[in-house]
Amino acid sequence: MKVKYEDSIFYHINSCARYFHVAFEQFFKELDLGVNSMEHLALSIIAETKNCCQRDLARIILKDRAGTGKLVNILENKGLITIELTTKNNRPAKILTPTKKGIEINNEVRKILEPLSKQIRIDLNEETLDKTSETLKQLKKIVEKIIKTNI
Repeated sequence: MKVKYEDSIFYHINSCARYFHVAFEQFFKELDLGVNSMEHLALSIIAETKNCCQRDLARIILKDRAGTGKLVNILENKGLITIELTTKNNRPAKILTPTKKGIEINNEVRKILEPLSKQIRIDLNEETLDKTSETLKQLKKIVEKIIKTNI
């Protein structure tokens, strides 16, 4: 039996991701805190990852070096992070550290998003969310294995 693309899991994953991207861009625009959703994502990762370098950030947010570099420069220009040039694993690295202003914005956004997160956990329940997360991780590993790539 042939499955139409819009009935496939790939379509649902892609459409869900795109929906979240658009919804969160609009949400952050309305919040008017001076960061968009991608900037907040990066700031959040930097704040919770000790000794986070630009390469680590790029790997986590699935952006190329140029895109990550641009994002890091935006965060630095907004005074949300500092960049320290050093070496990590015998390679030059830019260590990213949130500033006080960056931490304050990150905490403010987390407080705003907390009720949304709680409501999702009520509507879907903890077990369903954990199972969905685990299934998506397994699907990613299967696709990596089939395509023989690791992003």
